[in-house]
Amino acid sequence: MFYAPSPEDSALVGAEVYALTRHLNPGEDAGPWHLHGYRPADLAQSLGFASSAELFKEALDGRTLVLHQAAYTWGFIRHEFRLAQRAANRGRRGRGRGRNVKKVQAPEPTLIIDTLATARRQSVECYDSRLRAIVDCYNDPSSALGSAVVAPEGAMPLVGAVASDERRSIDPDTLLEADARLTAALANAQHRIGGCAQIDPEQLVADHFGLQRSSVRVDAANAPRTHVNPGTWEEGKPLVKGMEFVLSPDVASDPDVLIERGVAAGLVYSEKLNRRSSLVVCNTNHELRGKAMHAERKNIPLVDDAKFLELLDDVAPGEKEERPVKPGMGVRPRTSGLPGGNSGGSAGGSAGKSAGSSAGKSAGGSSSGKQGGHRNGGRSGGRHGGKSGSKSGAKSNKGGNSIPGPTSSTNRGDGKDHGKNNGGNRGGRRRRRGGRRGRSQ
Repeated sequence: MFYAPSPEDSALVGAEVYALTRHLNPGEDAGPWHLHGYRPADLAQSLGFASSAELFKEALDGRTLVLHQAAYTWGFIRHEFRLAQRAANRGRRGRGRGRNVKKVQAPEPTLIIDTLATARRQSVECYDSRLRAIVDCYNDPSSALGSAVVAPEGAMPLVGAVASDERRSIDPDTLLEADARLTAALANAQHRIGGCAQIDPEQLVADHFGLQRSSVRVDAANAPRTHVNPGTWEEGKPLVKGMEFVLSPDVASDPDVLIERGVAAGLVYSEKLNRRSSLVVCNTNHELRGKAMHAERKNIPLVDDAKFLELLDDVAPGEKEERPVKPGMGVRPRTSGLPGGNSGGSAGGSAGKSAGSSAGKSAGGSSSGKQGGHRNGGRSGGRHGGKSGSKSGAKSNKGGNSIPGPTSSTNRGDGKDHGKNNGGNRGGRRRRRGGRRGRSQ
């Protein structure tokens, strides 16, 4: 949807100017159709993203984007443009070097407004983060926000976020355009309250999962750990340098401010909640969800953003690491030497190799023991012994990480079967040839 600026306020979304909907063939499974309404037959005859990249660039370049969950949506757009750029670069190499392959340039919008991040900054009490659920929270009569979402009829405001027969009967193109109109109406309601989340696209980079995050957030998550993690924080005690903090998405303050202040005080930031997390910064004025809920189950303390900023004023010194540690080191426990781990497979493999080597030496003799071990027993015995050992190890140690391998078979028959099992195809052919020569003589 394209909108003109409002004549009353240039920051508000004005009248609708133009609507554009285009089907794209993802080239793979499009996912569950009940999430987006498009069946594989609806997209099979459509062109790929690269064919419409120039059109999308013209539509998004130099404009203000209003998105719901910008990290995911803008990250998806950037990822698709990156794939199209790689495909175009491959076309210039090799045989396609002389062809006239167009360059694919990514769009550069001037500003991105995130309606979901704005709802979190305005402390909207909504467990569901979907667009229509957020709109229902603003239109709740008991809400203290004081700004209802005035949506046009084309936005279908009566259609809820929960799956229903009514929602399934709506054409997916019509519902997609209605969601775009509802996003614009939500942005206007949030602007009247104040404190909209405005993002500079030049300050965004892709994180480990492909989401478009701020460079402050990505750099803090990838920074080496210079202090030893002292463990979880205890109520009434100061924070210690080296403590690892995690942010819940529903914080009322700007996450970049919290991360920047925490890293400057000597703490380390992590995107994931793990067993080494010292505390979780979250909004505790409503029902816990996501990271905050899992942290409470794991007895990791919860701190709201206002108290976290106060604790950062007095941080105790910590123990220095001998050398900087990479993020995530020591998070996963070591299971290689524990019962039920990979020891069964490794033991089976070593047993199979030793059995194959000894069988090869006995079959090949002392003068050609090495050659006989490789051809007649070494490779085959080691391989089958390792797989069967891995399987037996997995059966005896239930709950381990070893993957059962295929069952190995040993046939003690004529030269043909014996050659295949112990010496491979080469040994089998040699034994068959010897048998034919003996019969011909």
